[in-house]
Amino acid sequence: MPKKPEVADVADYINKAVPQAQPLLNQLRTIVKTGLPAAEEKISWGQPFYLLGKKRVSFAAYKAHVSFTSSDDLPETIRQKVEQAGYTTGQKRINITFSQPVPTDLIHALLESILKDS
Repeated sequence: MPKKPEVADVADYINKAVPQAQPLLNQLRTIVKTGLPAAEEKISWGQPFYLLGKKRVSFAAYKAHVSFTSSDDLPETIRQKVEQAGYTTGQKRINITFSQPVPTDLIHALLESILKDS
């Protein structure tokens, strides 16, 4: 398996990601910084993380998509809305293909649920 490139900070991570992922990553970064302004931004395990107490969210670029991940399970109502909008989800993540727009309202709703629970 190829090794992840070393990155200095979130901006460096985004700049080293594949070009198709960069606009999505920039948009996710803006959404998180707006929605969780008190969260600490850092690189951990080679990808961007945002820490707010014991809660965290992260995003990462892959070969054909970007994943947005929460330390908590996705609330069922948000997960259903995300899937109805055509996105793939997991227990704690939302996958966004390079041809899909970032589901801004749904990511904001997820961040609001994290703030409520923190």
